[in-house]
Amino acid sequence: MLRKHFGRRRFLKGLGGAVIGLPALDVFQNPVWAQGAAPAKKIYSALLMQHNGSVIGTNGEADRFWPTAIGPLTTAILAGADSTQAISEMKDYASKIVAIRNVDFKYSGDHNGGPPAGSCGSPIRQGGVQTMPATESIDFFIASKLTPGKEPLNTYAGRKGTYRDDAVSFSTGGQLRVADNNPQNIYMRLSGLMGVMQTDPALFARIRDRRLSVNDLVRNDLKDLLARTDLSAVDRQRLDLHLSSVRDMEVNMNTTLGPMLDTAGMTAVSGQHTTDANMEKVVNMMSDLIAFAFASDRARSATLQIGGTNDHTKYMIAGVQAPPYHFISHRVQSDGGSGTAIPNAVELHHQIDRIHARYMKHFMDRMSAYPMPEGGTLLDMSCNLWVNSCADGPPHGRKGIPHILMGGAGGYIKTGQTVRSAGPSHRVLNTIISAVGIRKANGDPYDTFGDPGSPGVCTEVIAA
Repeated sequence: MLRKHFGRRRFLKGLGGAVIGLPALDVFQNPVWAQGAAPAKKIYSALLMQHNGSVIGTNGEADRFWPTAIGPLTTAILAGADSTQAISEMKDYASKIVAIRNVDFKYSGDHNGGPPAGSCGSPIRQGGVQTMPATESIDFFIASKLTPGKEPLNTYAGRKGTYRDDAVSFSTGGQLRVADNNPQNIYMRLSGLMGVMQTDPALFARIRDRRLSVNDLVRNDLKDLLARTDLSAVDRQRLDLHLSSVRDMEVNMNTTLGPMLDTAGMTAVSGQHTTDANMEKVVNMMSDLIAFAFASDRARSATLQIGGTNDHTKYMIAGVQAPPYHFISHRVQSDGGSGTAIPNAVELHHQIDRIHARYMKHFMDRMSAYPMPEGGTLLDMSCNLWVNSCADGPPHGRKGIPHILMGGAGGYIKTGQTVRSAGPSHRVLNTIISAVGIRKANGDPYDTFGDPGSPGVCTEVIAA
């Protein structure tokens, strides 16, 4: 048969310059006519950050977050004995997560220094509200090593113009990277629609008005691909899932955020993606976009910052809009330690922890939806971190910071367990860096990210 020799990154270059990513298909990864060894497996990594601490059993409060025992972690445990804990929302993925207890931030903490501590683990070069790290963040480091010249995906859900907004992703030397908080904009860049808007406004208008999908731009190329006799049944399943995911994201964004608009017209919906009512939908959309970027190999690493550093989102809990999340985390109607007490504040905080755990479940749902050529799913071929920028509610300490790993990195991470791994947080970051395939010159696990003077990894979570 006549084979078209275009690699996955160059494939589906459609009308108006739109470039639609594809999942990692076997036919591109290791075609039957290829010579030599199969390509090395790729491991992906996302860091997803919550703020304001969790209900972890400090300040005289009961622990309502962690699994209650160190050791194996199973669906039966989270659905049974630990069903009242926030982490139980992730019960369907108990075998694919690791709960790491006793991890501390070494150099900085609270709303100012906690976010860079969670993503960099390094000394700081500037303090105060705009605390800045001395090094790049883990997402940027991974991208610089694995995909030089291609920056990581950087996303943000919620309002900006708050006490401190972007505080998670940093480039070389600890320079702040500002994230886009509009999922529609991110999708347009990932799908190539920004190029369509610039080169063919009429075509873009048709897509914007939903007379076309992004998939329609590349229909002929898709027909050519699907006609290949060497395309496996699994590849066809991946393609179908991928194209359905594109359509689902388009529909969800249309329903929640309004129709796609050109740059000038976006002002008409500029406030909708930052409202409290849309927060949960937007967070989930950002997770969808990260999974989409990974599956189409547009990024190897990513971040998602959920809210500003003292997140004021007003969540709906039991059908009632709760006070600002940060107020709840202080147990009073203020951003500090004084003010009118919030009735049942601990329970409200626990329910918000559960909401964030459901965010992580949705992320794992999307990652699990993509089968990979190496076997397993995109979740299996990734190592992702759910981390908080503070340990607890009052007093927003920096000891015992919640760290949850999601995904086994192709077998490198021993999942399905709760461990104690006392020590600074950069050890967790080093473990993730090693899990994605980055090594020291002698082949040993990478252990000097963030704080070279205090090297280490979490040996407790590395599979033998």
